[in-house]
Amino acid sequence: MLVPLDPTGRARIRNLHLLTRAHAHRERAIRHWTHHPLRRCRVRTQRIEKRIMTTKPDYRVPNARLILRADADHQDWLNTRTIGLGGSDVAVVAGGSRYVGTNPYTIWQSKTDPEPPVDEDRDIFWFGQESEDMLSRRFTADTSIATRQCGTYQEKANRWALANPDRLTADGGILEIKTTSNFTDNGKNYLAGIIPESHAVQLLWYMFVTGRHKGYIIALVDRKPIILELEYNVEWAQSLFEKSREFWQYVETNTPPPVELDTATAGELSDRYPQVVDPESAVEILDPDVEEAIGVLTEVKSIEADIKDRKADAEKKLKAAIGDKEFLTLDGRPVAKWSNVAGRRTFNQVAVLEKICADRGIEPSKKALDDIKQEFTTQGEPTRRFTLITEKAAA
Repeated sequence: MLVPLDPTGRARIRNLHLLTRAHAHRERAIRHWTHHPLRRCRVRTQRIEKRIMTTKPDYRVPNARLILRADADHQDWLNTRTIGLGGSDVAVVAGGSRYVGTNPYTIWQSKTDPEPPVDEDRDIFWFGQESEDMLSRRFTADTSIATRQCGTYQEKANRWALANPDRLTADGGILEIKTTSNFTDNGKNYLAGIIPESHAVQLLWYMFVTGRHKGYIIALVDRKPIILELEYNVEWAQSLFEKSREFWQYVETNTPPPVELDTATAGELSDRYPQVVDPESAVEILDPDVEEAIGVLTEVKSIEADIKDRKADAEKKLKAAIGDKEFLTLDGRPVAKWSNVAGRRTFNQVAVLEKICADRGIEPSKKALDDIKQEFTTQGEPTRRFTLITEKAAA
């Protein structure tokens, strides 16, 4: 069900952060609205008040099956992540979010890499796990909503759709637990009562996969816990599913997703296109942006060459002024330094080769030295060199 918008785009809500009853009565907050990436609908986040549970605790997960227990080995958890898309994956491939060093291509690589996954963020993971117990208890203390640990779930209808919530809530919902700082964009959003988009996508995905359509986040911003509720949005959840399903087809067919120029790196492009498949083949420029890039790069290289020459000329003048002294000063203040540097240490390759010849009892002829050198030489993987062809070079 879509969230209705009131005429002003805002609605009054009560603050959940109940330090005291008096504080709760005094403080009022504003409900915030955030646009989802497709800008077709809006999702409401709100602070919630302390509740009294009057119904039987509901920890059912109607849409998914448990495939990994909460107390499973960490490596098993890493391995399970490769068989489908979890909340943080969906935030990147379908939600438009970009964690540092991630984009759809890096997610695709992590799902298709035959090597076992390696945890590079073990310290961060450990701190997150240790803080989850404390913050889940704080959530229950502030809301009277009990929680329980859970594991990894797989949607019954789509086995690639995974969810690994931090907690299930007794009222049939999901609780996500985050830690951040007020110096970060995420921290500033939480302090303003707004769930960051990547976190909202993650929570909404878990709600979609599990069929538990209540969602909460408790975020520890430095030492201030903030609890917000995300209302389930059918249209946004469906759009995430459709984009994620399209992405998973790239994984199943081992086909890299399309290049995203905004996030692609030189390393990614080298991984995608490691070798020329058809030598002497060519691609005609049809895109005006590509044609413009040729002009931009030509101009930049010209500027670089000019700057290099100007730099060399300036250094010559300064070195000539310093002479055999060490510093150049202006009004008594050091502005340049031409100091002594230890001589370069060089490995004597010829001496080593001759020593090997002597040890083997052979004459150190040029052919013998070349043969030994070849014996200890390894060939690296071939790479590609990018060159801008100027009119002068093409002539």
